[in-house]
Amino acid sequence: MLVITGIFENERFIPDKPVSIPQRKKVKVTIEEEKPDELSVKIEERRKMYAPFCGIWTDKEMTEFREAVKDFNVIEPEEWE
Repeated sequence: MLVITGIFENERFIPDKPVSIPQRKKVKVTIEEEKPDELSVKIEERRKMYAPFCGIWTDKEMTEFREAVKDFNVIEPEEWE
């Protein structure tokens, strides 16, 4: 699949850069719509909601995490049956 980006102006599609498409080749055009303002507000609200879970861990926090999940790194084939 080839993706061609560009703009639609004066009833014509103008690609960002030249492209060669064979004559009578079937194409599918997808037009991106602008996001409604209420959608962007919801995105910002979600970012605030998850912000406390994001960031950089200290070495101590990383050590605690690795210790807490070390059992998940063990492969026990007999449990697969």
